[in-house]
Amino acid sequence: MDNSELDIIVNLTGVTKDKIKFSDDGFLSRGYIIDNGRIVFKFKKFPDVSYKNEIEILNYINSLSLNVNIQKVGWISEDDSYLGLYGIPGVSLEKMNLSSENCETFGRELATFLKLLHTSKNENLGLFKITDEITAWQDRFEKSKPVLSVYFNESELSKMGSFIYQNIPERLKALGEKYVFSHGDLGLGNIFVNENSNLGVIDFSESMYLDESADFMDIENDELIEKVLDFYGADQNLREKVKLRRDIRPMFVIGTYKNRPEEIMRFVQRIRNWLTQN
Repeated sequence: MDNSELDIIVNLTGVTKDKIKFSDDGFLSRGYIIDNGRIVFKFKKFPDVSYKNEIEILNYINSLSLNVNIQKVGWISEDDSYLGLYGIPGVSLEKMNLSSENCETFGRELATFLKLLHTSKNENLGLFKITDEITAWQDRFEKSKPVLSVYFNESELSKMGSFIYQNIPERLKALGEKYVFSHGDLGLGNIFVNENSNLGVIDFSESMYLDESADFMDIENDELIEKVLDFYGADQNLREKVKLRRDIRPMFVIGTYKNRPEEIMRFVQRIRNWLTQN
């Protein structure tokens, strides 16, 4: 927690310091939360982080008729050092023990949200092709190897390497491309539910045109993702691409959590399941 950052928030909002909760969970930003998420401030951890794209996307997203709650831009710093948002009070799905009923309800709402988002257009949005994604995955896989080698032997690492360097590129190419307006980071930690059971989606900082399958890969709950795909009306082609993405994701994401050993084991287990099945 930085006192100078707290002072900025106090001056802008009039909220006293004892009402502000600090969160260091973000990889790119330090977070400050007021009233269980009613107001959220983000201060960048690294100089090359910028909030300009997120501001533009949020303003555009709020002009659409979506079925979920979306954050609104409240305060913008002149030097792009912080961003203040009117947030979404509630709890993230990542912290909930989701029941089958929850998965049914939230799966329908998320599918509706994605159908609306994926059919919207924004000419200012960037395009990130599948080939570029694969290159990024391979780079992150290499950087994750020091962590992977702690839990997996050379034979297992070789099998993962063949999957990410040979199988994934060939199979995704064969399945084709369909680029749509995507959230870009739709994990359970970015999906919130309030006291009225209404869903909200946060963090559009990585939004761009991606393959249609991209927005399904970060939803780690297996039952929930099946419901989302069902209500979305996913065909077999899309389901296969989503499966490939969900299989490969733990292998390159795990390195990001090298300083969070308590969170690594869920990725280790998913990789072990994949190794057993393949």
